[in-house]
Amino acid sequence: MNPDYKEKAKVFLTRRLKEYEKKIIVMKCKRRAVKAIFVICITLSITSGTVCATLVGCLPPAAISILSTCGALATAISLKFNLKGKKEELTLAIRELETIKKKVDYVISCNGDFTENEFKQIIDNR
Repeated sequence: MNPDYKEKAKVFLTRRLKEYEKKIIVMKCKRRAVKAIFVICITLSITSGTVCATLVGCLPPAAISILSTCGALATAISLKFNLKGKKEELTLAIRELETIKKKVDYVISCNGDFTENEFKQIIDNR
């Protein structure tokens, strides 16, 4: 049993913990931006469709086709930003962060009394 294992594991897990915390902050920021773009595109799509349908008799054919194209592009852009996938990615990162926190707690609670196999298992389970 090497007492140095505790310090090595603690340093390794602390570094990973900080990496995941930064990653989650960046992901949340990106998610907010994507959500805003998504809402704007959906609103634009619905608005252009409603205007096109309401004023079909009053507008020239070119305006109707432009509004329809804008609505279709807004719908396509909103589909591009798959919010469900982003949410699942964030959830997985948060779970990994919780796992790392549990490992840090385990290393601290062992007080240096764990074997080389336990040390390797902590380091290898990424």
